[in-house]
Amino acid sequence: MHDFVADPSAPPLVRGETTPLFMWRGAGIVLIGTHENGRWVLARAWLEGDRLEHVRRWSFPRPIPFSGQVRRLIIDATGDSVTARDEGFRALAWTEALS
Repeated sequence: MHDFVADPSAPPLVRGETTPLFMWRGAGIVLIGTHENGRWVLARAWLEGDRLEHVRRWSFPRPIPFSGQVRRLIIDATGDSVTARDEGFRALAWTEALS
């Protein structure tokens, strides 16, 4: 059985309204990025079975620090500087596409 926690103070979702996300998964972590209230937000969580645990969230006023954090988190998790660099560039392109 899966636990479900509802936040009664959360605003209701409007049908048809979507927020583009940046996502990456590998080496036991998942990264999820979004744009909220004029800031670039990045969350990292550790995959534990079908759950996300030990979630940490960063917020940046500009795209370059956001993409740099994507790169740093991926290199920390994988040790693969090429993948980290490529995903950092993909994160930057994602922010530019939303700007």
